This record gives sequence, structure tokens and C-alpha cells, in this order.
Amino acid sequence: MSINWAFHHFSQHGRKKTNLDLVESRKTLKAKKKERMGADTPQLPVIYLSDQTLKPGSEKWAEVRSGVRKALEEYGAFEVSYDRVTEELKKSVLDAMIELFELPVEAKQRNVSPKPYMGYSTHNGLSESLGIQDPNVLEKVNEFTQLLRPDCEGNKSMSETIQKFSEKLVELDVTVKRMVIQSFGIENYFDEHLKSLKNYRMRLMKYVAPPDVDAKDADDGANTNLNANADADAGAGDIANGIANVHIDEDVNAKGDVGTGGGDANHNGDDANTGDSASVKSNVDVGTDVNVKASVGADVNVGTIADANANIGTLSSANVGVGDSVKANGGADDEEKKLGLPSHTDKNLLTVLYQYEIDGLEVLTKDEKWIRLKPAHNSFVVIAGDSLYALMNGRLSRPFHRVRVTERKKTRYSIALFSAPDGDYIIEPPKELVDEKHPRLFKPFTYADLMSFYHTEAGRRSRSTLDAYSAVSGA
Repeated sequence: MSINWAFHHFSQHGRKKTNLDLVESRKTLKAKKKERMGADTPQLPVIYLSDQTLKPGSEKWAEVRSGVRKALEEYGAFEVSYDRVTEELKKSVLDAMIELFELPVEAKQRNVSPKPYMGYSTHNGLSESLGIQDPNVLEKVNEFTQLLRPDCEGNKSMSETIQKFSEKLVELDVTVKRMVIQSFGIENYFDEHLKSLKNYRMRLMKYVAPPDVDAKDADDGANTNLNANADADAGAGDIANGIANVHIDEDVNAKGDVGTGGGDANHNGDDANTGDSASVKSNVDVGTDVNVKASVGADVNVGTIADANANIGTLSSANVGVGDSVKANGGADDEEKKLGLPSHTDKNLLTVLYQYEIDGLEVLTKDEKWIRLKPAHNSFVVIAGDSLYALMNGRLSRPFHRVRVTERKKTRYSIALFSAPDGDYIIEPPKELVDEKHPRLFKPFTYADLMSFYHTEAGRRSRSTLDAYSAVSGA
């Protein structure tokens, strides 16, 4: 036995170190390492929009506007401190969500829509989501609550709560859009086109951690292979609990293509537009252990085209467990199965997301580091989508993001608002944003056409639906 070995193996008092001592020592080293890494961990910028003096044309407005543009140029996303939504209203919305998700499955399955990705959806028994079109319109929210809870006395109050919350998020969405467009000196464009850029949908999401999640999953922050990423339209976000509301034809067979596209699903990324012609006709829950040779169109290209075992039931609104807008060409690997929502970009303009208490949303930086966003007081997350990226001629970023739920025995709730152009609105940058230094990156397209391409074989296989569909050759 060497002297050095003996010195390190015994304590100062001559006691031999036990396994417990070694474990505690490793824990201490791990904590110190984590502390050192924390100092270098990237964070999204925080924008303060709570100032009551923040008015268009003011010096403060110009200052904040500059911060918004810089954040979207560098990250494509930012956290926003926004106190216009009261704690009481946020709590009331959470109570409403809990009440809605506790309804019998057959009641939630009545949340269907002729538009894709707007109905009730589930994913591997880990998450579920509900969708509302035009959530800022009380009549539309009333239709939603009445459908799920016919003649319930509490419907009026619940509808008003959701609508008021949506109104506040719409105000935030419009403020950010105005700041972005003003920052490029094209405010007239904003005023002329605002109405066509305000197509809203909301996704209510609930999910839990996979049963095998462990401490390593919670701490590693590992980067998933970007080739397994995709352009899901989570819008959500969250955006998105890894759920997909996908259109599936009733006669789908073992070798058929299961088309999914856009949505911040649970995948919240709700990115199917009103102009999209697909209609939801059957309620289908597709698990990750799929065993049919089908391409599950969601926007996450996850490896081989795959076996996807589609559990096609006799239900009535399409549920595909992949992630609302997540394009998965096949079965997910072990890492992907642990994600509430695989890595993707949104197809819409902007997504505004709120996480209740439990974190899960992660945003990828340009140097491929994941930023995990912790819920904070008055903190919302704003994420730019492909449509805004194209509209601004690539002058902003549109980040890949995902959802990883790592807290055991806790239920995560989140809510996301997605804004998209009207289906027939032609998306092309204003002439002021195209010059010799900034050549046109994308051919003009409509949101409906982009989403239609999203459903094709080529669209499903593309890492970026937008680039594959509309990129200018050589740009």
C-alpha cells in the first residue's frame, strides 16, 4: 500500500472511508460542477412589458422595442415580464383546465373540429390537450365549454375566464408584432395587414413525466440529434405537450401515411391554419410503439421511417401521439420517448406560452445549447415561428424547441396562444426588407399552401418544411 493511497483512503482521524462517504463526496463534486456550469448556462433575454408608461412613440417604447428585436434576432424567443394578467385570473384558468381535463374521456373527445389539430388529443398516456379556435371571442369559447359540458351551470364563468385570459395574451401578441415591424421601419405595413395576421387558436395542455424519468434525465440537458428534430408546429410551445391532433383518413391501412402537421400540440404548436382543407374525422391514438409502415407526419424527423402501430379506434376526432405538429417519420428512440414534445420549429407567426409552476420547455440556441425555462412570476415565453421568419426575410430567428417533463408525481399544465396569418394571406417580405445585402430568401406563399405541403411525403421528410417548400434557390 503506497503512502499516498493510504493517506487519501483514511480520514484525518484514521477512520476508513465508507461507501456513504464516497457517495456524499461525489454529490458534493457534482453540486460544485453544476454550480460552475450554471454560470455559463445561456439564458433567454427577459423583456419587461409591465411598465404602464410603455406607449408607442415614447422613449421607453423605443428602448424596449430594440430589446425585443435583438432577442428575436439572436434567439428567436424571449421571456417577457407581463403583469397585465392577474394572479387571480391565472389561478382561475388553471382551475378551469383541471376541471376540463378531469372530464370523462368521452366528453373530451367531443372537442373536434373540421380543421386539423384543433381537437382533443393524447400521447402515450403521458399527456393530453384541448384546442379552442378564436379563444378571444366569448361566443367561440362558450361553444367549446358547452360542447364538453352541456348545460353545466359553471360554463358561463369558465368561458369568461378563458376569454379574458386570451384577450390579455392577444394584447401581448399584438404589442410584440407592432414592435418588431416598427423596428424595421415598416409600421404602415403593420397597420394595413394587422387584421390578416390575427388568426388565433389556443391549446390547453396537461402532461406528466415518463415513468422511468430519473435524476439524470432532469439534469443532463443533453442535446438531441438535430436530424431527429423537425419542424413541428408547436407553436408551444410548449409549447406543447407532445400531443398531436392529426388528420387521419378512416381507411388508413398498414402501409398508409399518417399525415400530421402543425400544432403546438400538446404539441401545442398548433399550426394548422383555417385554410387547411383536411378535416378531422376519427379519434385515433397512435403510440410510439407503432407497427405499421407509416410515415407519421408531424415535423420531427426521427430516424427511420417506421413502424407505427396505429391504434385506430371508433372514436371521433383524430388523436395521434406524436406531438401536435411534430413530424415523426417513424418510431421515436428512447431519448425521444422521454420528450413531452420533440424538437421542432413552429409554423405560425408568434406563440405566447405560459407554464404553470412545473417547467419543461427548452429552447435551442444557435450554438446548439438547450436553455431550460423555469416558470417565474408574471413570466410568459414568446417564440417566433416560420411564418414570421419568412415575412421578415430571415432577419429574425425561428428556434427549435422541445418539452421535457422531469418532475415525478407532478402534473404539468401549460397554455399557449398561437397567431397565424389567414389561410389565403400571401406571405412575402415588404420591399423594404429586400436589398443587395438581404436578398429574398423565400418565394411568396400562403399559409394554407405551406400547411398543405407539410402533409406531403416531401414535407414530412424535410427538416425544415419552410425551406423545402419556399426557399429561393441559391439564397
